[in-house]
Amino acid sequence: MPPLYEVLLLFSAPQGYLAEIKRLDLPADTPKTTVYQWLWIQETTVTVLQFVDMADGPQRQRTFKEGLLWFDDKQGELRFTGGRTVQLATEAKKTLTQPMMRLVNLHLS
Repeated sequence: MPPLYEVLLLFSAPQGYLAEIKRLDLPADTPKTTVYQWLWIQETTVTVLQFVDMADGPQRQRTFKEGLLWFDDKQGELRFTGGRTVQLATEAKKTLTQPMMRLVNLHLS
């Protein structure tokens, strides 16, 4: 079975993973907001973050309805709108663990 997605950016934290993925299983005319997704992946749940805007520079920024992410090549911070902040480490290998991959596949199915 071909993969359902490709991991474009990956961050880890003790609470879970934050991943930007590109869906590979959709028709070419699918809207970008569906093809490219940001997922907050925890032990048993996958939450889609609704992308709003982005800014690039030495510290890149992504704005979601659920919060704000800033990051560079080594670390990042995700601030949820409810006030919770998660410190992130940038994962250069962009590889999820097997349990997390299964959870994402289940979410996308």
